[in-house]
Amino acid sequence: MGSTGGGSHHHTSTGGGTGRSYSGSSSNGANSIIIFIFLVGVIIYLYSFVKRLIISIHETSDTRKVAGLAKWMLMPNMTISRFKNSLEEHQINLAYAHQLDDELVQNLIDTYAKAQFTYGQSIRRCFTGNHDYLNILKQQLGYTFLKTMQVEIKNKAAEGIIDDVMVNRGKMLAAKQVSANVIIAKVQAFGLDNEVNVLSQFNSSFKRQQWTDYVVFGREAENGEWKIYNIVYGAHFHLNGKDYNKQASLDKAKITEQHLEVSPELVKQAKAYKRRITWQKRCLILIPLTLIILALLYWITAPAAVILY
Repeated sequence: MGSTGGGSHHHTSTGGGTGRSYSGSSSNGANSIIIFIFLVGVIIYLYSFVKRLIISIHETSDTRKVAGLAKWMLMPNMTISRFKNSLEEHQINLAYAHQLDDELVQNLIDTYAKAQFTYGQSIRRCFTGNHDYLNILKQQLGYTFLKTMQVEIKNKAAEGIIDDVMVNRGKMLAAKQVSANVIIAKVQAFGLDNEVNVLSQFNSSFKRQQWTDYVVFGREAENGEWKIYNIVYGAHFHLNGKDYNKQASLDKAKITEQHLEVSPELVKQAKAYKRRITWQKRCLILIPLTLIILALLYWITAPAAVILY
């Protein structure tokens, strides 16, 4: 009776109906926000999961193609202490390198020297907007380490940092042939390593003429060409935005922090690249944020509009 009684009076019916509509729209709006936040959380989780899965697939690809290569050997940005602990944990002792054939030792050192040089060239190519800046490194690096270096190269280019490396000669201080296709070596290099920050009045620049790294070399079963699958930097270095200047060095030689000059054209290219990257980062933030806001507004207003209609 109450419902039909309410319906027999036009004004009361309209007022009651409108009240229920606003109450319903408010409730639906709150529910919509909760559902929307839940969906965003699911999307973020799925994105992280897929990203980890892709990295795992890449590592599996390297370990599948190179017999004796383990996942821990591919871990990026390892400190010296962590790498030594891993060697001890897996009972790998680096002995004198004379156990290896002289020709093989020279081949590995040449691979290291080429990789160091092309790394610096890749950063310069990245400055100029060359999308193929990684191609020159593919011949010396395994896939997982190549992707690690891609992140590092883009970070350094975005900060206006060049890293020119020229290895004139090298020496293998110690090594261990883990398998027929994997060798872990302690390589000492002599040459010139100039890291210059061209966008900060050339501060935080340094040069060195001698350094020592741990290097994981490997080759695919069907390919006799040795590549680098990881480098554990044994001295002062900046990697992926982190400064490792305070870690213990593998070499007694010291770096020299100083003002290092570069060409005005390179400074111009670095500034242009910085502007491009800054704009791209803003777009990557603004576009998804705009879509989220629009979607949120739709989720809040759409149910109310339907009920009111």
